[in-house]
Amino acid sequence: MENYRAHRGAETADAKAMRDKANHTLIHLVAVMEVEFLAPKQLRHLPEQARPEQALRNIPPNWFSKPLAGVDWRALAAEARCEIESYDELLFCLHAVREFKSQATALNPWSGAGKDGLLSPVNFKEQMRSEIQRLQATVAMIALGCDALPVAAPLPRREQDEPMLSGLRRPYVYQFRSSVTEAFIKSWRWKDTLLAASESYASGYIPRLLVFEDVGASALLRLERSYAKFGGNVFSGEVAWEHVAAGAGEDIQRFIARYCRDPFALVPAMRPAPLWEGELDSERPSWTKTALQGRC
Repeated sequence: MENYRAHRGAETADAKAMRDKANHTLIHLVAVMEVEFLAPKQLRHLPEQARPEQALRNIPPNWFSKPLAGVDWRALAAEARCEIESYDELLFCLHAVREFKSQATALNPWSGAGKDGLLSPVNFKEQMRSEIQRLQATVAMIALGCDALPVAAPLPRREQDEPMLSGLRRPYVYQFRSSVTEAFIKSWRWKDTLLAASESYASGYIPRLLVFEDVGASALLRLERSYAKFGGNVFSGEVAWEHVAAGAGEDIQRFIARYCRDPFALVPAMRPAPLWEGELDSERPSWTKTALQGRC
């Protein structure tokens, strides 16, 4: 006990700052839970100044780490766990939302590299789709009760080029993709996807591929035939979302319906057609001008 106290007493300023920031983030995540899933002001340990003044879709990512004083975060977390179904799962889901909003801000087309300091339309679309896939796969793994499997050696986020996202829930290994096209099936990414399915099968697991958007009939037939060789399954579009939600609690199902089926509901400024067609000449939204405060 003396050694433990000595260690705590020797905590550095940086370590304390990180711990405090994590606590602030937790408080804000619980505040969003209250708005989304409970009656107004139901949590007695949540002070008024911690409650969001905007809907989740309009909250800037740096709001989650905004400092708060005088909040008993332990009592708040204990109360929230008693009041909110699937508290732990929702906490991870909302943290994934915060990360998604942060990354959308970081890669927004008004602040990237390229001509005149802008991301090219092609690069912007690819990076945005990658972040959408990451959000959807993360929430799907939480809903399915999967353990995340390690991916390849980490690269800078913008160089990961749609990293394979997989989760384990015995006896299944899940692979996740936002979409599959004929071009994807002709690419090296499809070979990597099949190799991962083959390795899962060889290790005694059943591979399952979840594609969150509808897949064309010919492409879907090819996917199903490929996975059938390994005793696996393919779920796409509505069937994939139904599979994800089937074993989840009511609150997780509502969360998926609100924000995962349409991630642009979380970053509405990124939805306008000019961002996806032609040049990026739209006015820069105000929330992209705010500097991020940490990653907790």
